[in-house]
Amino acid sequence: MRQPDSKKRGFTLIELLVVIAIIAVLIALLLPAVQQAREAARRSQCKNNLKQMGLALHNYHDVYNKLPIGSRGQREWGVWDWSNWRLSILPYMDQSVLFNRINPNGALSGNDKYASGSIDNSFLMGLLVSVYRCPSSALPSFKDGGVPLHDYIGISGAAPLEAPLNVGYYGCSYGGYMSDKGMLVVNRSVGLRDCTDGLSNTLVVSEQSGPIAGEDVRNANQHGGWAGASGLNRPWAECPEGDNGGVSGDGLWSVGVTTIRYAINPPSKGSGTNNSFEANTALTSYHTGGTHTLLGDGSVRFLSQNMAMLTLKYLAHREDGRPLGEF
Repeated sequence: MRQPDSKKRGFTLIELLVVIAIIAVLIALLLPAVQQAREAARRSQCKNNLKQMGLALHNYHDVYNKLPIGSRGQREWGVWDWSNWRLSILPYMDQSVLFNRINPNGALSGNDKYASGSIDNSFLMGLLVSVYRCPSSALPSFKDGGVPLHDYIGISGAAPLEAPLNVGYYGCSYGGYMSDKGMLVVNRSVGLRDCTDGLSNTLVVSEQSGPIAGEDVRNANQHGGWAGASGLNRPWAECPEGDNGGVSGDGLWSVGVTTIRYAINPPSKGSGTNNSFEANTALTSYHTGGTHTLLGDGSVRFLSQNMAMLTLKYLAHREDGRPLGEF
């Protein structure tokens, strides 16, 4: 009888390579699935951020019977001490403590790090309100060592448009156009009743969380996410027309709102979107294919970057009277 072989048999080189190859294939299959699951969770959080803003805007409207001013013009030229709608709705997003601590008479421009003489809002440095940050964005959350940047922009209208809709916007912002036919506009409050196109057909807030041609030109990037507008709080009729405002550079430009002029996720910059403070900064995101957008009825839709440009403009206009169809 043969004696049993006492030697233990190990893996051959070929068997080991096969096992390694199988593991590599499994990892290659698993990693994209994990990344897709993570991005799905981030997209869901981004959508929830906009839903919170929508609820806050409606609660604000319940109290004041109007939406907040989209972006306030400052009281003195060169002193950016007024704010935009993002600050106005803080009490309606469980941020009353932060809102009550901010001194409205103090500087709210990040250019001076929120310090203005004896009035100090410098605690805002390094402070990020997470609801204003898209979790999918790879752009920085702060600039200049702590000035917070925000990833969501109010919609002030669209331009240019055909007659008779070619009224209500001005060439007041470094070659761009700024409209007051949206829901969040400069130096004015708009009520929900003013939206004659229907709240489910009108944009209020959208993402602006991605780059254009590799450059960060989000609207908040120039003065931070809390700043207001130029224009000395003048009404629209007094806004000087022409490139750069036409009067010693005293043009109407703002933080917090944009006038729709370009497609979603454009491949390159255009006039009015060359700099982060201009009137026509585009809607952007890191989500594949488009951006999340808040409508006037509080719903959130994902808008394709391939949608018709005219449809996007009509969505931004609260009273154009044009049928939209599916979007």
